[in-house]
Amino acid sequence: MDKWYPYKPLHRGYPRYIVYGGFGGGRPVIQFNGHYDVVPPGTGWSKDPFKAYVEGDKIFGRGSTDMKGGIATVIAALKYVIEKELVSRGRVEVVFVPDEESGGVGTRYFVESGISAPDYVIIAEPTTFKRINIGHKGLVRGVVKVLGKQVHGSVPWKGRNAFLDAAKLALRFQEIYEKILRERSTAAPVDEEEAKHPTINLGGYAESTSKKDNIVPGEFLFSFDRRVIPEEDIELVSREIIDLFSKLSKELGIESSVEILSKVPASMTRGDSLLVKRLSKCINEIHGVEPLIRLSYGRDDTIYYRQAGIDAVTYGPGVEGTAHMPDEYTSISDIDRVLRTYICLLKDLLYVK
Repeated sequence: MDKWYPYKPLHRGYPRYIVYGGFGGGRPVIQFNGHYDVVPPGTGWSKDPFKAYVEGDKIFGRGSTDMKGGIATVIAALKYVIEKELVSRGRVEVVFVPDEESGGVGTRYFVESGISAPDYVIIAEPTTFKRINIGHKGLVRGVVKVLGKQVHGSVPWKGRNAFLDAAKLALRFQEIYEKILRERSTAAPVDEEEAKHPTINLGGYAESTSKKDNIVPGEFLFSFDRRVIPEEDIELVSREIIDLFSKLSKELGIESSVEILSKVPASMTRGDSLLVKRLSKCINEIHGVEPLIRLSYGRDDTIYYRQAGIDAVTYGPGVEGTAHMPDEYTSISDIDRVLRTYICLLKDLLYVK
C-alpha cells in the first residue's frame, strides 16, 4: 500500500483483507477474481445506497452492478459445480480483493506475491452476459502544478495569478496534444470509432492552494487522466506528457512542474486464446448469441495477470451505465444468464465424464 496506493497515506490504520480459496488440484487452474470495495455513494439516491432493494428484476444498491452481482454469481457457480461434483480434473479458485477502485492494489499484491499461478482468469466485472472484454486501455494519471505570485486580491497587478497561467497552459496543451492523439489508433475491437484513439482528460481535479477568493493564487494544480491504447508504451507516454508541458511552459513564460501519480499499462489477451474461445462457445450455446469481443475503455485488474503471462478476461453480470451512479442496480436475469455461462465454462474445462 505504501508503494502503490495513489491516495497514500490515507490508507494507514485501515487493514485490507484478500479472500482466497480453491477446490481440486493439478492443471488447469481456473481462477475467478472480484473486488468487494465500492466507490462512495455520492448524492442523488432515492434509496439507502447501502441496503439492497429488490424491485422486479432489479437489485438496487451501491456496488450492485460494480461488482457485488459478479461476486454473488461466482459464489453460486462454485457452489454448484462442487456440489454436483463437476470438478474432476484441475482446480477452481476464487480471490476477492480490496482497492480495485484505487488502481487494483489488491490484485496486484496477490499476483506479485506468487500465492497462486492460475492458467486462466475470469474477472467478474460487469460486462453483461453477451460481452467479453479481452483487455483494456491503460492510464497515466498525474497533476500539473503552476506557480505564480500570491498577493492580496485587492491588488492583483502586484502578483501573478497561477490560475490564469494554468488555464493558458491547459488550453494550449489540449490544442496540441489532441492532434497528436488523433493520429494514433488501436487495432483492438472497440464499440465506437472515437474509442480507437488514446485520450486525455484535463482538470478532473483542480485546486487553488490558497482556497480563498480574496487572494490572487500563487499556486494552482490541475489533474490529467491519459488513457493508453495497447500499441503504446506506458513509459514513453509518461515522458511525452512531461516533456510537452515543459516545452509549452517555456514558450508561455510559465513556471510549472508535472508529477505522475499512477500509471497502468494497457492489457490484452488474444482473441483466439483457449479461454476466449471456450467462453464464447458457452455464450453461443446457452444464450444463442455471438458474444461481443471488445477492448474496455476503463482499467480493470486483468493487467496484473497479463503482466505475469496469464490469460485473463472480464466477463460478469451488470447493467451498462449504472456503475458509480445514483440508484445503481443490477439485473437478476443477467446474473442468472452469467451464472449458467460460468457453469458451462467450468464443466468444459474441469469435468471429465
